[in-house]
Amino acid sequence: MNTTFNVRPLKKEDCREVARIRFEIQEWGFLPSLGVDFLSELLKGTCESKWGFGIACLDKKEKIAGFVFATTDLKKYYRDILFRRGALMAFFAFLRLLQKPDLIHGIVQYLGYPDKMSHDAIKAEWLTMVVREEYRNKKIGNILTSSLIEEFRKRGVKQFKSTVASKNEISCRIHVRYGFKFMRTFNLHGEEINVYKYII
Repeated sequence: MNTTFNVRPLKKEDCREVARIRFEIQEWGFLPSLGVDFLSELLKGTCESKWGFGIACLDKKEKIAGFVFATTDLKKYYRDILFRRGALMAFFAFLRLLQKPDLIHGIVQYLGYPDKMSHDAIKAEWLTMVVREEYRNKKIGNILTSSLIEEFRKRGVKQFKSTVASKNEISCRIHVRYGFKFMRTFNLHGEEINVYKYII
């Protein structure tokens, strides 16, 4: 048992802070470019949705050191999020587009993401994991990955997929270490993305 860090379900009141962390760490992915307000609404929707969940890893002072998000059904998750938070998300995305019009191409690509993934026939997906820079090299990625797999198991999920930027070597190594099977590579937002699956 790890005595330095604890994990718990992510709460709606965490979402603003988590959105700021994800915005600050723009090492991969498109969504952080849409800003903290957009991310905060997306994360709140995830906490509200029965098809989404988040796990936070906290230090002894209850500061969020890292987090992970996932869904048990990608298409239902996106529909639910859009129903619950779509208007506010669209508003905040529009405000960002006024500042950075070149983001429109990324938004169009992202809207097609669920369809791009649907032919894999695996509904559940590990969406993202972030570890704050000052907490790296402390096994938090391992703690969150183990917690994620256990939460999927509790929810009756038999297998799930995960997409990782090929250049994200740390995350790719974690996937291999935990026995994820490489499935394929595709291009999203100009990046090569690896698709893995995990059988529980």
